[in-house]
Formats: sequence, structure tokens, C-alpha cells
Amino acid sequence: MSLKEKVLKQLMQANGEYCSGAMLADLFHVSRTAVWKAVEQLKGEGCCIEALTKKGYRLTNLSDLFCPQAFQDLVKDCRTGWQVRHLQVIDSTNNEAKRLASEGAAAGMVVLADRQTSGRGRMGKQFHSPAGGLYFSVILRPQLPLMDMMALTACTAAAVHQALMEFGIPTQIKWVNDLFLNGKKVCGILSEGEFSAELLRMEYMVVGIGINLRKDPDLPEELQSIVTDLFTETEKHVDRTRLLAAILRQLERYIDGLPERTYLPVYTQNSCTLGHHVRVMAERGLSTALAVGFSDDAGLIVVFPDGSREIIRTGTAQIID
Repeated sequence: MSLKEKVLKQLMQANGEYCSGAMLADLFHVSRTAVWKAVEQLKGEGCCIEALTKKGYRLTNLSDLFCPQAFQDLVKDCRTGWQVRHLQVIDSTNNEAKRLASEGAAAGMVVLADRQTSGRGRMGKQFHSPAGGLYFSVILRPQLPLMDMMALTACTAAAVHQALMEFGIPTQIKWVNDLFLNGKKVCGILSEGEFSAELLRMEYMVVGIGINLRKDPDLPEELQSIVTDLFTETEKHVDRTRLLAAILRQLERYIDGLPERTYLPVYTQNSCTLGHHVRVMAERGLSTALAVGFSDDAGLIVVFPDGSREIIRTGTAQIID
């Protein structure tokens, strides 16, 4: 680990408090000049570091940073060998993850971006993703039946919900791939993959997750009434590194328990879809029905006015009451 990386890790662990140059020099057995040079390097890479005489250095944009060393410390007990490829700007983390997966990248590879220029949601919808959010895609190669593959998006939503609860942030899950906070969307999930018809299995799955951490000043007007961010709703600056690690730890746990559907109680108990009338594309066409439950693979169970039931597994469910 370079001196620059060591200094960054120490500043991040200080949680916004000052670290004196003398303390850092003693800790890493270098001169104070070497510490100053490391700090200047970090500033050049986008770290906002405040320096005060007799106090030292502190990070002022702690929540925006990603620290590889701190991340590895947080996931060191995981079974999955999580590895992060961190990019400043990319069109879509899902696109890059699919490219890497098709080239043989191992399960556990994560593509993380500070900003996306062409982020996508389900049904081809645009996912607005400026700087100030957590945008990443995970490559998975689970040895599971195809029926279980259908539940991966719901499994991921439960993992994100549980990770945010670690920060004291209670979200609700809107079937099948969105998380809401105080009635507005704060997170979207998109699962894509490659299917082998010859082997009748998924070659890989890529799960993309986008979370709005702070207010976007350029959010389109048509989205302002339906989209929000964590800071606006909670006044909490959530650390990107810690949140990413928390999500991946929870995701590993729920994927391991997928055959037993361990994700389903959390998914059901925190649903903001159940109990509402929804507009869905059913076998009978576009219809209105009451959402009453979920199947084992997270299909939405609805009851129509005539009392008949159906499990909806594709499309969306627009809540209408």
C-alpha cells in the first residue's frame, strides 16, 4: 500500500476529525514533508482535504469517496472475493460489467462509477445518475435453477433494504426493483444476463444498483415529485464505501439462502405494493387488480374484481390507490 493510500485510509477512519501531520508521519515512519506530498496527491485526485495549522488534515467530502483499502477491510470475512473496478465516469456500469463477464470475469467483480452518462432502469427507462450517488454493477455466476434466477432482483432489493437499515434508514420495496423512502424513489435495480440455450443455464447475471445519496440540482422537473435522495430525507451523509460493502455482505447472505427463500420475509414485510390496487399487464391484457402477495420467485400475486388470481412476473405494477 502506497503512502498516499495509507494517508487516505487514516483520514477516512477519522470520520471527519483532524489528523495532525506529525501523527501521520510517526504512524507511517516518514517525514511530515512526505505526508504533505501525499495529501497534495490526494487533492489532485479529487479528495477535499482541509488543512489547519496546529490541527492537521481532515476530509470534508468523506461520503463521496471510495477507499479500496477500507472496502477490503469491510468485506474480508465474505465468502465471495469481492473486487471493485472504480471508474470516474462511464455510460453504464451494467454495460461494462456485461462486457467483463462475457470476457470471463469472475463472480464478485464489481464495476463502480462516480457518475453514469447513460444509466438505465427496467423497460429501457433512463436512470438519472449524476455525481453524488452510489452506482455499481455486480457480476454473479450462481449455480441455481432458472426459476431461482427470476428471484435475484427481489433478493437484491431485500439486500439493499437491509444494508440501509444498518444506517438507520428504513426503505420500502416497490415490486419488483425499486426502493422508496417517504413515498419517493431512492434506488433502482436492473438485472441482466446471458442465457445458454444449449446448456439451459445462465452463463452470468449482472445486477446493477443505483442509489441517490444526495440532491441532484439538475434533476428533471418531471422527476422531482417522484424521486428523492438519502440526504434530503434523512440529513445523513452516507459513506459510499461502507454502504457498498454493507450491500454486498447482505447480497451474499441472501444469495446463499435463495433456495430457502430467506429474502422473502424481508421483501414481503417491507413492500409498499401489497394491499394496493395496481394496474398490470395480465393474461387478459391491461387490468386493475389488488396486490395480495408474492410467489416463491417474487412474482406478484394479484386478485381481480371477479375473484380470480394471477401471478405477474413481467412488466410493472402501477399503484393506483
